[in-house]
Amino acid sequence: THKPEVSGSIPLPATIKLMKNLYNQKSFIGIFFLTILIIIFLREPCWLIEGSLKGDEFGYYKNAKSKSFLENLFYVYPGTGALMFYTNITNSIITLFSIDKAKILANYFTLVVYLTIFAYIYFTKSILFTNYKHKIFAIFIILLSPPMTPEVWMSSNHLRGYFGILGFVLLFHDFKNDKKINSNITNFLIFFSGICSIYAAALTPAYLFKFYLDKNKINLHRFLFALFAFLIQCIVVLNYIRTDISVTPRFHLELSTFYSYFYNVPIRSFFGSYIPKSLFVNTEIYKIQYFTYFIYFLLVFTFVIAILYLKKIKDKISFIIFFSLTLVSGLIITGSLYAGFAGGRYAVVPGVILIFLIFRFYNIENNSFLKNFFLILLFFSLTVGAIEYRYMSPLPHTLQCIDNSMN
Repeated sequence: THKPEVSGSIPLPATIKLMKNLYNQKSFIGIFFLTILIIIFLREPCWLIEGSLKGDEFGYYKNAKSKSFLENLFYVYPGTGALMFYTNITNSIITLFSIDKAKILANYFTLVVYLTIFAYIYFTKSILFTNYKHKIFAIFIILLSPPMTPEVWMSSNHLRGYFGILGFVLLFHDFKNDKKINSNITNFLIFFSGICSIYAAALTPAYLFKFYLDKNKINLHRFLFALFAFLIQCIVVLNYIRTDISVTPRFHLELSTFYSYFYNVPIRSFFGSYIPKSLFVNTEIYKIQYFTYFIYFLLVFTFVIAILYLKKIKDKISFIIFFSLTLVSGLIITGSLYAGFAGGRYAVVPGVILIFLIFRFYNIENNSFLKNFFLILLFFSLTVGAIEYRYMSPLPHTLQCIDNSMN
């Protein structure tokens, strides 16, 4: 006799197909993140094999050796003027070990931040990266694109740039039908990013703007968590201004900074270093009379066109991205350590945000000409960035593991 199926049960063929899909999905995730790890490793294997302390990090390590764990945890480094809490966690822990173990531990603490950002993008829902293709593209932009200069690579001191990017990504978490634990993790990461990076803290008005555009309880909570971190950073920064402003004149505004900004953010974000230098530096076209004023004109023209385009498309997400870009750009233009300079580590966060703005334009644009134009920019950014990632790096010496402890 025929045995009737139990109500609500899944037929055997459908169960097998479901299990196969889950296996394929998990296999893809494993292969994808293994690929990411291989790419990170191959940029310069010595970082994860031998370890190294980059730039001033060895000096920070030596200085931290004379302090207690708690003193290191809340220490504000000279010249930074802001709290870098994750860097402090790293230094508090590595000072418990010898220099040989400390330098490799520092690099693995940095690797944890990279993988946390990538995992958050991949496994959480986003109103900006709405499918897995978007998520994979976003991860590769953060890993490979030209703004991710070798200067900040494997540097715990410059993780504030990565936390700035994380703070931006958190803005677009899709909380609809989301588990409560995911929402709580996002709230924590918003606060944590803010106390780890002045760039993330600078995005606090963007969280307020998002709440203004979409008034709900969750957006209010997100803003309050960002505000709490922002207030902590304000106390640190104001204390820095009060005590050290005469030693390190960080806050300034010079016209030449806009020239540097135009090259390092809009130009380098999509075309890297090699192409612009070949066209403008090697040909010495930049020496032509009034060339500087032409650059200023292009910057203003681009800004006006962007405003007009935003008014035309009336897209809330694009408004939030552009506002975020304006906030971070204002910070680096007025607050960089070197007057007239807005490149290197300062261009990391605004460069990535700009790429994601173009990415948003590409996704919502219906005009085929504009859509293809945005696609070309994104293609150049990823392709040029991948080429300059290691073998045509604009700063190859900053990728080398130099043993500062021997100097």
